[in-house]
Amino acid sequence: SYASPPSASAAQAPSWFSDKKWHTVVSPYYMDQSQAKAREIDLVVEKTWCFMDPFKGIQGHVVVRLFVECKFVANEAVFWLAPKDIQSSKNLVCNLGPFRKFHTETNEHHYVATSPKVAKLFASSNSNAKAQENEPFYKALNQVLNATVALRSQPPSHPDLLDFKGGKQVTLNYPVVVCSSFDKLYSVDFLKGSEPEEIQDAFQLEVRYAFHERSGTQRNEYFLVDFVAFDQLAQFEDLIGQGAESAKNRVLLD
Repeated sequence: SYASPPSASAAQAPSWFSDKKWHTVVSPYYMDQSQAKAREIDLVVEKTWCFMDPFKGIQGHVVVRLFVECKFVANEAVFWLAPKDIQSSKNLVCNLGPFRKFHTETNEHHYVATSPKVAKLFASSNSNAKAQENEPFYKALNQVLNATVALRSQPPSHPDLLDFKGGKQVTLNYPVVVCSSFDKLYSVDFLKGSEPEEIQDAFQLEVRYAFHERSGTQRNEYFLVDFVAFDQLAQFEDLIGQGAESAKNRVLLD
């Protein structure tokens, strides 16, 4: 079966992010206002990119905040892939921060430029996951989406920001599932009905997530969730960094 945290990846991920100078909060609890229920996510990590003026110093920050759920993969699982909704992915990027529909930076963002096929459905061989809510990846997906929705409006907690007053600040929020490895993960082309193939590269899961806001208003929002193997975190950090640099450049141009 899949191990619950602390799992291999859950135990290693905090150290990895901390070593890479991410401000790391482990297992924070938060209140899910839509259900009046306390919830937990494995990690919330933040890193800053500065707006620099050669004469005045730091003028602001782009903050990347990842809502991370870690999964130790002990059983085989299959993800059904289909073409990404490109228009919705561009709209999602534009809703993140300073990106705009026709900007080059939008098309170069990893939500648009990578993973032309995204996961739509999934199933695992975990015999204990008889009900959908017990399916490990279903639980991980709900954890990162619940946390993203509940916490994305909160101000960042990175220490670099504590003594910084005023200036420009942009926060980019991303839901992420970190897997111990992809060794037992497989993909199937949803439209072609192909034979299962081993998943080797980081990928995204596309979902339209229905939830209630604190006001009681019902929302149905488009999300892309990054699935990354533990040994791919460095490459993923590079992608995220490129998006942060693009956001910084766009703010400076605007």
